[in-house]
Amino acid sequence: MSRWSRLLLVAAALIHLSMLVSWRTGTLNPLFFDATVTHGHRGWDFYALYQAGHNVLTGHSVYESDGAKIDMVIPGGTYTPFRYLPVSAYTVGVLLNLVSPLWAYRLWVAFVELTLLGCAALTWRAIDDPNRRARITSMWLCFTPFYLELYMGQFSLVQGAMVLICLLLALRGRPGLPFDAAWIGSVLWKQNTALFVPVIIRLRRWRALIALALILGATTAPYMLLHPGALHAFLGNLRAEPPWFQMGNLGLRQWVFDAAWSIGDVLGTPLEQGAAVWIQRVVVLCGVGLPLALLALDPKPDPVSHLCLWMAAYFCVYHHVWEHHYVMLLPVLVVLSIRRESVWLWAIYVLLALPTPFVLIDPQGRVAVMDAMRWTPIRPLWQDLAYHASKALPALALYAGLAWQIGAGIGRRWRAGRFTLWPLIDRGAAS
Repeated sequence: MSRWSRLLLVAAALIHLSMLVSWRTGTLNPLFFDATVTHGHRGWDFYALYQAGHNVLTGHSVYESDGAKIDMVIPGGTYTPFRYLPVSAYTVGVLLNLVSPLWAYRLWVAFVELTLLGCAALTWRAIDDPNRRARITSMWLCFTPFYLELYMGQFSLVQGAMVLICLLLALRGRPGLPFDAAWIGSVLWKQNTALFVPVIIRLRRWRALIALALILGATTAPYMLLHPGALHAFLGNLRAEPPWFQMGNLGLRQWVFDAAWSIGDVLGTPLEQGAAVWIQRVVVLCGVGLPLALLALDPKPDPVSHLCLWMAAYFCVYHHVWEHHYVMLLPVLVVLSIRRESVWLWAIYVLLALPTPFVLIDPQGRVAVMDAMRWTPIRPLWQDLAYHASKALPALALYAGLAWQIGAGIGRRWRAGRFTLWPLIDRGAAS
């Protein structure tokens, strides 16, 4: 390993250490919207799982968050409602209730940190060249959205670890039982990887699909029957409200809305709510339709490329994307870099790894005391667009780059006379 590679690893370790120290001291909090708006109170997302586990023990629905109806055990009552499948609440959530809320949160942060180090170790073992190994492994240590993962006590890094396992197995050409288990586990934990279903179907992983359906039925259906209203509460997470400003939302759909509203504001033609809703629908249809088309037209789909494309699609089509969610793109960038490093990938990584320019927009942290700032456009408008673009556009660039690479491969096969339209025409798929 070269001297520069060693220095890179040391620098990456120091950056990571600064995040761990700040988790305790709050030094980095002003750089992040989530850490500012929550007044420095940590664990908001984690306590959703803890309270849901307590609800199970006291006979209430895991989705009930009304303090007048449940035994509230969260310090200060500051937490976000539980949004996931009930299985994590009556397993992990109940187990965490063996200790106090504060100690459970501390244990969870330790577990998340160990998960990140485990991902770094898997990456280290997957690369032979020592200098490439140092560069790519350091990607795990320098990714600042991970700070919010610790601060909020979130669950996205655990999801990212299971995505990493799927992608590494696919990269080695071994999407067998461990691949199926990692994917099923990811769907049960945090449902965004259900977007992989078209790829699983195209790869004919029928065993994985059947197993997922059976496990979902066994772990979810009885609970929904026992708690009327639970299904409606869970499905409510998939329903988007009419688009409006949200400072903490850093997905493509939010940026598109802000851009459309800003254009209307400049031209003096206010954006109608109906038009805004249709623009959102178009974004979703295009974001999902393109990967579906590429999957159908690809005679011999590469699992890694298509899985990565669908993971990137999540950040383009989902209505609520928070800064910490971007840790789920980290395994995509890591595995693509293991396959082939490029300036394009490193540029996207750097943009996603850096904090947003939030501190430049709100240096005094006024959003913590002026809640209305969350729901109003940032002035001047170019600042609003630049702030939201800092994460949304790199994710869009990754999505577009992957789509282009897959499309280029399809084009080469078409020119060679190997047209396909799965499952109707599959001529040349085996070649």
